[in-house]
Amino acid sequence: MRYISIEETEPGMLLGKPVYDSFSRILVAKGRPLSGEYIHKLKLRGYLGFYIEDEFSEGIDVKEAISPELRNRGVDALRKKNIDATLQVAKDIVGQLLHSDTISLDMVDLRTFDDYTYRHSVNVAVLSTIIGMGMGLHQDELNDVCTAAMFHDMGKLMIDADIINKPGRLTKEEFRLIKMHPQLSLELLTNRWNISIEAKEAILCHHENDDGSGYPRGLRKDEIPLYAKIIHVADVYDALTSKRAYKDPYTPSESIEYLMGGCHILFDENVVKAFLKWVPVYPKGVVVKLSDGRDGIVCENTKNPIRPKVRLRTGEVLDLGDEKKYLDITINPTSSVETDFSNEMAAIGNDEDDTRPILLTVDDTVLTLQMVRSICEKQFKVIMAKNSKEAMHYIRKNGLPSVILMDVMLPDASGIETARIIREMYGKDLPILFLTALSDRDTVQQCREVGANDYIVKPFRPTYLLERINVALGLNRYD
Repeated sequence: MRYISIEETEPGMLLGKPVYDSFSRILVAKGRPLSGEYIHKLKLRGYLGFYIEDEFSEGIDVKEAISPELRNRGVDALRKKNIDATLQVAKDIVGQLLHSDTISLDMVDLRTFDDYTYRHSVNVAVLSTIIGMGMGLHQDELNDVCTAAMFHDMGKLMIDADIINKPGRLTKEEFRLIKMHPQLSLELLTNRWNISIEAKEAILCHHENDDGSGYPRGLRKDEIPLYAKIIHVADVYDALTSKRAYKDPYTPSESIEYLMGGCHILFDENVVKAFLKWVPVYPKGVVVKLSDGRDGIVCENTKNPIRPKVRLRTGEVLDLGDEKKYLDITINPTSSVETDFSNEMAAIGNDEDDTRPILLTVDDTVLTLQMVRSICEKQFKVIMAKNSKEAMHYIRKNGLPSVILMDVMLPDASGIETARIIREMYGKDLPILFLTALSDRDTVQQCREVGANDYIVKPFRPTYLLERINVALGLNRYD
């Protein structure tokens, strides 16, 4: 089976998984052909896509981490505010995951934003439990983590839904109310003796940030309870990949880039690393576009999270994890964030009053570009390009930047090839640093061969990124 968006759905396609409504009732059963009327009604309900069975995806089995029955039971318990039933669901989630032969998080969630709060809480509970398993927590600890995750957003049900789903910017008063939801969630459980102090602390602190910028207490690093750190990562990932009234969903690859870039700012690095062991960048059953123009479908994930096995329409399977054979083939990421980089680059490039050094950042993931800009914009004028073509266009039009931060894997020419072209055209004096998730010997050697000044592996500390850029520029300070 494979996942397709609602816009790609055509009458006659066979459903690979059932579609549920917000009350966990089956709207369309597995194996049923979709009619034009069904498609229209599901689109009106806010569904973004479905799993279908066809010849292209034959034999690709996308499993859920927990059973649909348990997931729907969790949604129902939360909707009814049945605390005892929710506690039992949390135990059952831990039990199913601990006794599962294989844990798959390849499933793209089929939901609408109408039932977001309930299904989001169940998703966060599943993700938090799996992170906890990856960090070696025992069953009682996992029960606490899962329980806290199930209840972490219950306080939002006490806040006006118009504020929760407001499409525009929140006022200061509205944001103050939103920030009350951890405390409101905790107050609902204050007299519950069968919920541990550790679980209650995690509920209260799940919006604390590693650098102390979170709420409600402004805790930082080791002051933040471990369970809260785990729920924070799971909560943000599921929120990013979800459709909301005020935003479109980010792709899994964009969301994972955000987590990696947020280490030591928002998130604990060890928690993010545990998360990355289980969650694929490209879920099984998702159709991808390769850098050579061919379409493929992810049929299996490999040890390298950004290089899965891809089945072509011809039936041939490419193991992108075999980098010696397929190093020149990458997956072109699909971005859910539309940004007019050409206009932005022109506007920044024409700002003659700005005397900051120019940092040209080249990366095909919008969230990485935004993260680098947030870290570096105090000291540098950050120019963002999504591919080699945009980077070369900026250089030809505006001249050389002060320094280049380059991703290795780009959708057109690779970062290594782009650096080679820049070196041939403009010499070896321009500092070029590579920023990537790859750290194998062959890639590092190729970076050295094109005269890279440095090689920064994701996730990275913000201070470390600034330090390495300044070292490449021959500067002694990076504040």
